[in-house]
Amino acid sequence: MTEKLPPELANYSPVSKYCLMKMYGEITFDLYTIPPGKQHFNEPVLLVRKNSMLSDVRDVIAASGFENFYIRKEEQENLHHLIENFIGMMVDDPLIPLKEKASIIYNCAANVMKDIFSDPRSGDNLKRTEDMTGNIIKFALSDQASIPSLLQLSSHDYYTFTHCLNVAVFSIGMWQTIYPARQDCLREFALGCILHDIGKSQIDDAILNKPGKLTDDEFTVMKKHPQHGYKLMAQAIPSISLDVILHHHEKHDGKGYPRGLKGDRISDYAKIAAIADVYDALTTKRSYAEARDPFKAVLTMKEEMVGHFEQDKFISFIHLLSGRNSGAVTK
Repeated sequence: MTEKLPPELANYSPVSKYCLMKMYGEITFDLYTIPPGKQHFNEPVLLVRKNSMLSDVRDVIAASGFENFYIRKEEQENLHHLIENFIGMMVDDPLIPLKEKASIIYNCAANVMKDIFSDPRSGDNLKRTEDMTGNIIKFALSDQASIPSLLQLSSHDYYTFTHCLNVAVFSIGMWQTIYPARQDCLREFALGCILHDIGKSQIDDAILNKPGKLTDDEFTVMKKHPQHGYKLMAQAIPSISLDVILHHHEKHDGKGYPRGLKGDRISDYAKIAAIADVYDALTTKRSYAEARDPFKAVLTMKEEMVGHFEQDKFISFIHLLSGRNSGAVTK
C-alpha cells in the first residue's frame, strides 16, 4: 500500500528523488516541493516548471537541499512515461533502496497496464507492456525480497489492470519457487500472466463492475474473456503467453472453462497463473465481495475449491506466501 498523504496534498502525488536524480532529458510536468521546516502550508510550492531539463532540476535540488517532491495528480501519466525509459537502469543501481525500486516499478507498471486495457490493439502499448514485463523479471531476479516488496504495494481494492500486475508478480514468484533453474521461457510466461485478463477490455463495464452476483446470461458473457483475449493477442505475442490467456480458468478436475481441460492437458503455465489469479481476486475488495486476509484466502482455496488446482503447485504457492523460499509475501 502506498503511504497516505495529508489532506493538503490530496491533489498531488509524490515523486521519488531517485527518479529525478537518475533520469535525463526534459520534464513534462511542473515539479513542486515543501521547503524543509515549513510546518503549515496550503499547498506545495512550485520548484521547477515543465519543459525544464532534468540536469537543471538536479542543480536546483542540489542547491536547495530539498528532499520531498510532488507533481499534480493530473500529470502523473507524464511522469510515468518518462520513468519507463530509465527503469532498467534504476533496477541495476545499487544506490537505490529496494523498496524505492519496487515503488517506482509497481506504479509505472500499473500505468502501462491501464493504457493497454484502454487500447489493447496499440502496438506501442504492447511494446511498453513487454518491456515492463522484462523489467519486472529483472527486478524479481535481482533480490529475494523483490517479490514481497512489490506485492506490499498492491491495493486491497480491485482494478483489472492492477490485478493483472499482481498475478504476474505472484506467478513470477511461483516460477522461481518451482523452477529456479528454468529462465528460458519466464518472459513469455510472465507476459501471458500480465495480459491474462486483457479480454475483459471487451466486456461491458456494467457486467465487469456489477455490485452483486452475475445472472447466468451475464456470467456466460464474462466467461468469454479468455477467448476475447486470445483473439486480441493471437498475432502479437508468443504461444506460451497465449496459452496463459486462454487457459487461466481451466481447473485440474476438468470443470473449468473455456475448454474443460483436465490434469496434464493443462500446461504448467496456466496452472500457476490460475492459482495466482484466484488468490489475488480473493484478497482484494471487489464490487460484490470484501477482501479476505491471506490466511482465509488460502483456506478458502484449500477447502472450498477442491480439485481446482494441481496439489503440488498449490503447496509451492503456500511455501511462497509463507516466505519459505523468498521472504513473507502477503498483501
